[in-house]
Amino acid sequence: MVEVGTWTPENDALDDTPLIQQYLQFRSEFMGYLYAMTRDAELSEEVYQNAAVVVMEQSQKAETIQNFRAWAKEVVRRQALHAIRARAVAAKQARAISPELLDAVSDAFLQDDSEDTVVRDEARALKRCLDDLPEDKRELVAMRYESGSSFDEISEHVGSTPAAVQRALSRVRKMLHGCVQRRMRLAEGAS
Repeated sequence: MVEVGTWTPENDALDDTPLIQQYLQFRSEFMGYLYAMTRDAELSEEVYQNAAVVVMEQSQKAETIQNFRAWAKEVVRRQALHAIRARAVAAKQARAISPELLDAVSDAFLQDDSEDTVVRDEARALKRCLDDLPEDKRELVAMRYESGSSFDEISEHVGSTPAAVQRALSRVRKMLHGCVQRRMRLAEGAS
Protein backbone atom coordinates (compact mmCIF):
# COMPACT_ATOMS: atom_id res chain seq x y z
CA MET A 1 0.00 0.00 0.00
CA VAL A 2 1.14 3.50 -0.77
CA GLU A 3 1.70 5.86 2.12
CA VAL A 4 0.84 9.45 1.32
CA GLY A 5 2.63 12.17 3.23
CA THR A 6 1.78 15.78 3.87
CA TRP A 7 -0.42 18.01 1.73
CA THR A 8 -0.88 21.75 2.19
CA PRO A 9 -2.67 24.33 0.04
CA GLU A 10 0.59 26.27 -0.32
CA ASN A 11 2.22 23.49 -2.33
CA ASP A 12 -1.23 22.43 -3.64
CA ALA A 13 -0.28 18.78 -3.64
CA LEU A 14 1.88 16.03 -2.41
CA ASP A 15 4.06 14.93 -5.27
CA ASP A 16 2.08 17.39 -7.43
CA THR A 17 -1.12 15.35 -6.84
CA PRO A 18 -4.25 17.24 -5.66
CA LEU A 19 -6.28 15.69 -2.87
CA ILE A 20 -9.08 14.45 -5.08
CA GLN A 21 -6.62 12.68 -7.36
CA GLN A 22 -5.04 11.03 -4.33
CA TYR A 23 -8.53 10.03 -3.21
CA LEU A 24 -9.26 8.49 -6.61
CA GLN A 25 -6.05 6.46 -6.40
CA PHE A 26 -7.52 4.63 -3.41
CA ARG A 27 -10.94 4.04 -5.05
CA SER A 28 -10.68 0.24 -5.19
CA GLU A 29 -9.58 -0.01 -1.58
CA PHE A 30 -12.25 2.39 -0.33
CA MET A 31 -15.01 0.78 -2.42
CA GLY A 32 -14.07 -2.64 -1.04
CA TYR A 33 -14.10 -1.22 2.47
CA LEU A 34 -17.49 0.41 1.87
CA TYR A 35 -19.01 -2.71 0.39
CA ALA A 36 -17.81 -4.71 3.39
CA MET A 37 -19.56 -2.20 5.65
CA THR A 38 -22.80 -1.74 3.69
CA ARG A 39 -23.21 -4.92 1.62
CA ASP A 40 -24.85 -2.67 -0.99
CA ALA A 41 -23.03 -1.61 -4.17
CA GLU A 42 -25.26 1.41 -4.85
CA LEU A 43 -25.00 2.67 -1.28
CA SER A 44 -21.23 2.14 -1.40
CA GLU A 45 -21.00 4.28 -4.54
CA GLU A 46 -23.18 6.98 -2.98
CA VAL A 47 -21.06 7.05 0.18
CA TYR A 48 -17.86 7.12 -1.90
CA GLN A 49 -19.15 10.18 -3.79
CA ASN A 50 -20.23 11.90 -0.56
CA ALA A 51 -16.76 11.33 0.88
CA ALA A 52 -15.27 12.80 -2.31
CA VAL A 53 -17.19 16.01 -1.59
CA VAL A 54 -15.60 16.14 1.87
CA VAL A 55 -12.16 15.63 0.29
CA MET A 56 -12.80 18.45 -2.19
CA GLU A 57 -13.98 20.73 0.62
CA GLN A 58 -10.78 19.92 2.52
CA SER A 59 -8.78 21.08 -0.51
CA GLN A 60 -10.00 24.60 0.23
CA LYS A 61 -8.72 24.60 3.83
CA ALA A 62 -5.24 25.44 5.03
CA GLU A 63 -4.96 22.39 7.30
CA THR A 64 -2.15 19.90 6.90
CA ILE A 65 -2.92 16.22 6.36
CA GLN A 66 -0.07 14.06 7.60
CA ASN A 67 -1.34 10.69 6.34
CA PHE A 68 -3.81 11.21 3.52
CA ARG A 69 -4.80 7.54 3.18
CA ALA A 70 -5.68 7.20 6.88
CA TRP A 71 -7.48 10.54 6.91
CA ALA A 72 -9.50 9.71 3.78
CA LYS A 73 -10.36 6.25 5.09
CA GLU A 74 -11.75 7.86 8.24
CA VAL A 75 -13.82 10.25 6.10
CA VAL A 76 -15.16 7.26 4.16
CA ARG A 77 -15.91 5.36 7.39
CA ARG A 78 -17.82 8.29 8.91
CA GLN A 79 -19.81 8.84 5.73
CA ALA A 80 -20.68 5.13 5.66
CA LEU A 81 -21.82 5.11 9.27
CA HIS A 82 -23.96 8.18 8.64
CA ALA A 83 -25.55 6.53 5.57
CA ILE A 84 -26.15 3.26 7.40
CA ARG A 85 -27.84 5.09 10.30
CA ALA A 86 -29.94 7.18 7.93
CA ARG A 87 -31.03 4.07 6.05
CA ALA A 88 -31.95 2.31 9.32
CA VAL A 89 -34.05 5.29 10.46
CA ALA A 90 -35.75 5.49 7.07
CA ALA A 91 -36.49 1.77 7.15
CA LYS A 92 -38.09 2.09 10.58
CA GLN A 93 -40.23 5.02 9.45
CA ALA A 94 -41.13 3.70 6.02
CA ARG A 95 -44.09 1.54 5.37
CA ALA A 96 -44.11 -0.57 2.29
CA ILE A 97 -46.49 0.78 -0.32
CA SER A 98 -47.18 -1.27 -3.39
CA PRO A 99 -46.42 0.31 -6.78
CA GLU A 100 -50.08 -0.21 -7.69
CA LEU A 101 -51.20 1.91 -4.72
CA LEU A 102 -48.72 4.65 -5.66
CA ASP A 103 -50.06 4.61 -9.22
CA ALA A 104 -53.64 4.82 -7.94
CA VAL A 105 -52.81 7.80 -5.71
CA SER A 106 -51.01 9.52 -8.59
CA ASP A 107 -53.95 8.90 -10.94
CA ALA A 108 -56.38 10.24 -8.35
CA PHE A 109 -54.44 13.49 -8.12
CA LEU A 110 -54.16 13.85 -11.88
CA GLN A 111 -57.85 13.05 -12.52
CA ASP A 112 -59.25 15.10 -9.64
CA ASP A 113 -61.71 17.66 -11.04
CA SER A 114 -61.93 19.63 -7.81
CA GLU A 115 -60.18 22.95 -7.26
CA ASP A 116 -56.55 22.87 -8.45
CA THR A 117 -54.01 22.08 -5.78
CA VAL A 118 -50.28 22.65 -5.64
CA VAL A 119 -49.63 18.91 -5.78
CA ARG A 120 -51.81 18.52 -8.84
CA ASP A 121 -50.15 21.51 -10.54
CA GLU A 122 -46.71 20.11 -9.74
CA ALA A 123 -47.70 16.71 -11.11
CA ARG A 124 -48.88 18.31 -14.34
CA ALA A 125 -45.73 20.39 -14.59
CA LEU A 126 -43.59 17.31 -13.98
CA LYS A 127 -45.45 15.38 -16.68
CA ARG A 128 -44.84 18.20 -19.17
CA CYS A 129 -41.19 18.44 -18.17
CA LEU A 130 -40.77 14.69 -18.58
CA ASP A 131 -42.38 14.89 -22.01
CA ASP A 132 -39.88 17.62 -22.99
CA LEU A 133 -36.84 15.51 -22.02
CA PRO A 134 -34.73 14.01 -24.81
CA GLU A 135 -35.57 10.36 -25.42
CA ASP A 136 -32.36 8.99 -23.85
CA LYS A 137 -32.94 10.91 -20.62
CA ARG A 138 -36.62 9.87 -20.52
CA GLU A 139 -35.48 6.27 -20.94
CA LEU A 140 -33.10 6.56 -17.96
CA VAL A 141 -35.88 7.98 -15.80
CA ALA A 142 -38.32 5.28 -16.89
CA MET A 143 -35.84 2.49 -16.23
CA ARG A 144 -34.95 3.77 -12.77
CA TYR A 145 -38.28 5.06 -11.47
CA GLU A 146 -40.92 3.17 -13.42
CA SER A 147 -39.20 -0.19 -13.79
CA GLY A 148 -37.18 0.07 -10.59
CA SER A 149 -33.98 -1.00 -12.34
CA SER A 150 -30.73 -0.78 -10.40
CA PHE A 151 -27.82 1.38 -11.54
CA ASP A 152 -26.01 -1.82 -12.56
CA GLU A 153 -28.93 -2.98 -14.71
CA ILE A 154 -29.30 0.43 -16.36
CA SER A 155 -25.56 0.68 -17.01
CA GLU A 156 -25.58 -2.69 -18.77
CA HIS A 157 -28.53 -1.59 -20.90
CA VAL A 158 -27.02 1.76 -21.93
CA GLY A 159 -23.39 0.60 -22.12
CA SER A 160 -22.04 2.80 -19.35
CA THR A 161 -20.83 2.48 -15.78
CA PRO A 162 -23.16 2.51 -12.76
CA ALA A 163 -21.44 5.67 -11.52
CA ALA A 164 -22.02 7.41 -14.84
CA VAL A 165 -25.68 6.38 -14.77
CA GLN A 166 -26.04 7.71 -11.23
CA ARG A 167 -24.48 11.04 -12.25
CA ALA A 168 -26.68 11.25 -15.35
CA LEU A 169 -29.82 10.61 -13.30
CA SER A 170 -28.73 13.22 -10.79
CA ARG A 171 -28.39 15.77 -13.60
CA VAL A 172 -31.80 14.77 -15.01
CA ARG A 173 -33.42 15.19 -11.57
CA LYS A 174 -31.90 18.68 -11.29
CA MET A 175 -33.15 19.53 -14.80
CA LEU A 176 -36.64 18.29 -13.93
CA HIS A 177 -36.67 20.19 -10.64
CA GLY A 178 -35.69 23.41 -12.41
CA CYS A 179 -38.25 22.83 -15.14
CA VAL A 180 -41.06 22.19 -12.63
CA GLN A 181 -40.11 25.30 -10.64
CA ARG A 182 -40.15 27.45 -13.79
CA ARG A 183 -43.53 26.07 -14.87
CA MET A 184 -44.96 26.66 -11.39
CA ARG A 185 -43.72 30.28 -11.38
CA LEU A 186 -45.23 30.80 -14.82
CA ALA A 187 -48.53 29.33 -13.66
CA GLU A 188 -48.54 31.59 -10.59
CA GLY A 189 -47.82 34.62 -12.76
CA ALA A 190 -50.68 33.73 -15.13
CA SER A 191 -53.27 33.50 -12.35
